[in-house]
Amino acid sequence: MAQEPKESTPAAGETVAAGARPDITSAEVDALLDKNKDAAPSGMPQPYDLVARDKIVRGRMPVLDRLNERWVTEFQRKLTDLIRQPVEVSLQQVQLAPYGDWLAGQPMPTSLNLCTVKPWPRSALVAVEGKLLFALVEKYYGGGAAKQPTKPAAPAARETLTPSEQRLNKIIVDLLTDQFRRAFAPVATLEFQHAQTEINPNYVNMATPSETMVVTRVEVTLGQVGGGVTLVLPLSSFEPVRDKLAEGLKTVSPESRQRWNKSLRAQLENAQLELTSVFVECEITMRELLQMKPGDVLPIEMPKTALLRAGPRPLLRGKFGRSRGYNAVSVLEAVKSLGPNIEESSR
Repeated sequence: MAQEPKESTPAAGETVAAGARPDITSAEVDALLDKNKDAAPSGMPQPYDLVARDKIVRGRMPVLDRLNERWVTEFQRKLTDLIRQPVEVSLQQVQLAPYGDWLAGQPMPTSLNLCTVKPWPRSALVAVEGKLLFALVEKYYGGGAAKQPTKPAAPAARETLTPSEQRLNKIIVDLLTDQFRRAFAPVATLEFQHAQTEINPNYVNMATPSETMVVTRVEVTLGQVGGGVTLVLPLSSFEPVRDKLAEGLKTVSPESRQRWNKSLRAQLENAQLELTSVFVECEITMRELLQMKPGDVLPIEMPKTALLRAGPRPLLRGKFGRSRGYNAVSVLEAVKSLGPNIEESSR
């Protein structure tokens, strides 16, 4: 009795040769192998968002990273001068994200500042995290003298800002937008105008939830606390200057960049710096200050070393003495750490 031929089953990991089963399409094979689980059934309509602009994205516009580096450096310097304490500002990677997803990920509370941008038809949004804003307000008005806890308490949920917080919040927003405007000047002339500040994200209406936004975030660190400041712009706003951004990226060659670095290094080596040093600091009460009169003596203890600063930034550590009849500082070493507690660690 003749036996029917048995079909050979391919072992796991083997691939059927192309054309061996012409009656099975590649889509059916993918479905059998669970490679396309989320695919809609054949013949069913697919959802399409006409507002979403992800289809027109042709890269992340890397020239924005170079422009951002310019304004972030100046923003750090201006913020340090404002707070009168060392502030570290680090630029995060520029991201493209739907407006709704980005807004939902913001911590509470966060100051949301809407700004008009002329001549662009769309507005910009500057978000300042609450924990950072509260810490900056405390430092700005001379607080934070006591030793801070290891883990600062999380800010409580709030619906409004105090007048002091509103004032410093606007200063921070104006600083950021002004530095961005200056850095962006070679590409386009922009004018930012602060229009609205809200704590509740439901009151900020600048885009649809699915619209793609260009999100530029900087992380600001002040001692043991820190937080983010984010500049959000619609991707559609960059359409008029997309070609200029691409041209600017192409014109920068490695040779010209190397020549620019050499020129900058030569200029920096000849830059004049004014060094200052504070040898002694002591604390007295207001009553003691008001009762002081000529001849009173303040007991002090001279430190072993002194810091030489260029502006607010410590550069060198030295020892106080005299040379050729003049008060002088003998340099011992360069300061490696630029943290806010460097004075305490050197005493």
